[in-house]
Amino acid sequence: MFRTVSRLFASLRLSLLGACVAAAEFSDAHASSGESPRNVLVIVADDIGIDMIHQFGSHPASAPTPNIDQLCAEGVSFMNAFTDPICSPTRAGIMTGRYAVRSLIGRPIHEWQNAWSLPLTTPTLPKLIAQHAPTPVAMSAVGKWHLGTANNSGTLHPNLSGFPHFSGILGNFSFGGDYTNWTKVVNGVSSTSKTYATTDQVDDAIARIGAMPEPWFLYLGFSAAHIPFHAPPSHLHTYNLSGSPDATPVEHYRAAVQAMDTEIGRLMQSIAPEVRENTTVIFLADNGSASDAVLPPGIPNQSKGTLFEGGVRVPFVISGAGVAYPGSRCYALVQAVDVFNTTLDALGIDPSVASSPANTNTIDGLSLLPYLEQPWAGSEREFIYAQRFEPNGPPPYTSAGYMVRDARWKFVDRGGPGNLFFDLASGANAEQINLLDQPLNAEQAEALRRLRGYLKRILM
Repeated sequence: MFRTVSRLFASLRLSLLGACVAAAEFSDAHASSGESPRNVLVIVADDIGIDMIHQFGSHPASAPTPNIDQLCAEGVSFMNAFTDPICSPTRAGIMTGRYAVRSLIGRPIHEWQNAWSLPLTTPTLPKLIAQHAPTPVAMSAVGKWHLGTANNSGTLHPNLSGFPHFSGILGNFSFGGDYTNWTKVVNGVSSTSKTYATTDQVDDAIARIGAMPEPWFLYLGFSAAHIPFHAPPSHLHTYNLSGSPDATPVEHYRAAVQAMDTEIGRLMQSIAPEVRENTTVIFLADNGSASDAVLPPGIPNQSKGTLFEGGVRVPFVISGAGVAYPGSRCYALVQAVDVFNTTLDALGIDPSVASSPANTNTIDGLSLLPYLEQPWAGSEREFIYAQRFEPNGPPPYTSAGYMVRDARWKFVDRGGPGNLFFDLASGANAEQINLLDQPLNAEQAEALRRLRGYLKRILM
């Protein structure tokens, strides 16, 4: 009854005050202004777009995700949240607060190769927490890492990037590995695990939370629902799976999403109520859904790996400590790089410590904590930026694409005649109508000029 009344009051207040909140009020609502540091739990799902989580996409064939739905009911759902179109660049952005054009990671990393990966000199999230937290913070990373390579400290890359404890998988399932036969690394030591990976990752997360004193920071990177398509243990999902996973990928993929949700529920239930009250939970995905699992009205060739909305728009929710209006939705533009600033802020650290005086370590993230108190506030971001390029490392690149969009307009720079310009307010098929195929009116021309200016600001 109390929760129902609270939500009704919150809804009324949101509708009355929505357009009236000044930017100055928003900017002052930071946790780093003196509040006690919280615990922070960051959960990153793999290859799950907004079409797969009912709260965000309302797709008729979305997987059952009652536990993620519960996070939304207890938190703020960010309805305009974006990432890069593939995993390693997004995960690098979370750890550094920087766009891929600065981290120089624009494509998936192959951890067994001798190639560019996240430099160990990078001021990462755990390093900055260790250096600047007002109270010592216990830290662990669990699950999928995907930021190091064989020539860059190999199995010790997560630890040397700042995490005192790491247990999980360095990249994707490779060389015949799968969810029940994979190479697990614990603080640099490799072994073979036969435990279902999603379950193992939550087992380790529960163990680390139990072992760490407060305040703590736990980064949990799921492998799910990345390929290989597979049948999860039957007690974790409700699908009646038939045929081989590759022959029926839609059902198997959704079963993996539901299995991950089931294990998220187990994780959340394992946290003592008094600890949960002091914990900010951030859940997001690293990019859009896998093309083989996308159903209409989704478009498979505009999903993961592309700069279309299906590749870069993801579910994103912050729940727990600091949320003033549970169950609210925020329509501001946000990005995965914002996890960096938000985590620092929640731990009582001024995110500006991450920027160097010489501006050689530009931070692109923003703290989202103010939205937890004022989810109706206007967007602090003028635009969203995403990119994909290869190979990783400094230019020149063999291929590159860049996306910039604001609340209405979107421009994709493919480096020539393949450029795209969309009016996202034109309807469900907005990204099938390239405005560059016709003369632009004055409003469109001004919007394109503005977007090109945003892109130039990032790339200069």
